[in-house]
This record gives sequence, structure tokens and C-alpha cells, in this order.
Amino acid sequence: MKVAVLGSINLDLVATGAALPGPGETVTGAVLGRHPGGKGANQALAARRLGAEVALFGRVGRDAMAAEALALLSAEGVDLSGVVVDPDRATGVALIAVSEGGENQISVCSGANAAVATPQRIEADALILQLEVPVASVVAAALAFGGFVAVNLAPAVPVPVTDRQPSVRFQPIWPGKVTAGRGHSICASA
Repeated sequence: MKVAVLGSINLDLVATGAALPGPGETVTGAVLGRHPGGKGANQALAARRLGAEVALFGRVGRDAMAAEALALLSAEGVDLSGVVVDPDRATGVALIAVSEGGENQISVCSGANAAVATPQRIEADALILQLEVPVASVVAAALAFGGFVAVNLAPAVPVPVTDRQPSVRFQPIWPGKVTAGRGHSICASA
């Protein structure tokens, strides 16, 4: 199966410590980790590890963080020919603080992800999308693609409904208890 992913590519900077800081508070003693991330990159890597042939469409900056963000995808055999290098924007970064209990706070600096555009042509059996890139690009890709489409509705942002949007095709997938503001997934097939 050939899977295409249109989505974000980030470098995650993760500080793991005993407690999360409150507003205006500084907490010391955390351990720093650097990990490739971004919802789109994570989706591409997961599909590849499940055995699919995967092509990722996204955008990174012309900086050292791009190489670090793409290294694991490349090593795992994800086709990165659809990844554009943006000379004017930095690679996306997620700043993540994690407590020892697993609670987290995440602030995303979108960088080049904010300029991801819908590819002219996507050749695949399935298209996976999420909302860390411009919603207009996500909607355009979903409407243009002729096969199975899966959209992870995270992070939670408004998604416009247009007269061209085939909303009757969408079937919710609830992977367990879902709470307001958390990521949701919907799938559609043409």
C-alpha cells in the first residue's frame, strides 16, 4: 500500500522534570531531549513502520534543525522528495515540558510548517492529514484526492465547511474516550 502524508515536520525539544512550571514560575532540574517530531512526520513514520510505502509532503527551513528533524524519516525509508526547503523560515519546533507524572505543556513554533501548500499531484492509495499545517491546504488536499483520506483533527482549530466539502463522506473514528479539545480523527473514502 502506498500512503501519502501532508503534514508538519518539527524538531521536538523536550524538558522532562519533576513538575511543570506554573505561570511566571521557573522550574529547574529538567533533562533535555531532542527528537524528530511533528504530527505529519510522526504519521509518516508510523505508516512506514507498519509496512506501507510512504511519501511525506511538508516543509522545513534551511537550517541544522531540518537535518535533525528528517534524519529518522530518511533512515526508515520514507520518501522525502515532497519536502520543500524554505529559505526564509525556520524548521518547526515544539517546546515540550513533561512532568514525571506524564502531564505536558506544548508550545509549537510552526516555522516552515505555516507555509505548507497542497501538492500538485499525490499518487497514493491513502492520504493522511492533520491540522499542524494550514487548514486551507488540508481541505484542498482532501477534496482533490480521489482515494481514502484520514484526518487527525489535532491540534483543535476551526475547520471551514464549504459547499465543495463532501462532509457526508466523513465517518468519525473514536479511539476510546474523547474529551473536548483533544485530537480527534475522521476518515473519508471517495
